Amino acid sequence: MGGAVPKQFMCLAGKPILAHTLSALSNLPLISDIFLIVPEAHVPGVRDLVAERGRETPAISVAAGGAERRDSVYNGLKMLPAECDWVMIHDGVRPFASPRLIEAALEGARATGACIAAMPATDTVKRGRHGFVTETLYRDEIWLVQTPQVFHKQVLVSAYEKAVEAGWTGTDDASFVERMGVRVSIVHGERTNIKITTPEDLQWAEWFLATGAGGG
Repeated sequence: MGGAVPKQFMCLAGKPILAHTLSALSNLPLISDIFLIVPEAHVPGVRDLVAERGRETPAISVAAGGAERRDSVYNGLKMLPAECDWVMIHDGVRPFASPRLIEAALEGARATGACIAAMPATDTVKRGRHGFVTETLYRDEIWLVQTPQVFHKQVLVSAYEKAVEAGWTGTDDASFVERMGVRVSIVHGERTNIKITTPEDLQWAEWFLATGAGGG
C-alpha cells in the first residue's frame, strides 16, 4: 500500500479498516473471543480503538506480534483459553467476510480439523521464471486462498510448535497444518471478501460501502 501507516489502520469510510473487520466479526454467536495481534508500536492505539467500542461480546484482547507472520500467530495461540476448541484466523484487512462464509468455514473444519476459504481460479495460471513461462498449470486444481481459516485448536497449536521449532515460513496457516499431514478442506470463498492491499482495493472498498452493499 505504501506510506508510513500499516494498511489495517488506514481510513475507510471514516474509520480504520481494522474497525470494519471487527464489526464483521462481532455479534456472531459462534465467536467467543477475539485476539488482535498487531505491530508492537500500535498496541496502545489499538487498545484505545477497542475501548471506544465499549464493553461487548465477544471479548477483545490486544497483543504485540512478532518479526514474522508465523511469530505473530503463535503469540496469539499462546493467549487462547484452555477451554477453546476451535480457532479462526482472519486477516485484519478483510473487512467484508460474511457470517455465511465464517459459518461455512467452521462447519468445514468440524469435518476434517482444518478448513480454508478460497476462490477457484478463473484465469489461466502459468509458472514463470526469469521472465519466461516454465509451465501452464491445470486451472481446475488452482484455488486462490482467503481467510477465514478455521482449525481444531490442538491441530493448529501442534503445527505452529513444529513450525517455530523447525523454522518453517509460510504465507498462511494452512501451509503449516498441511506439513503435519492433516487434510485441509476448502469452502467456496466470496469475491467481495477482498484483502485490501493496494490503493485500488481501498477505492473499491469505499465504493462498496458507499453503495450499501457492504453494510455501511
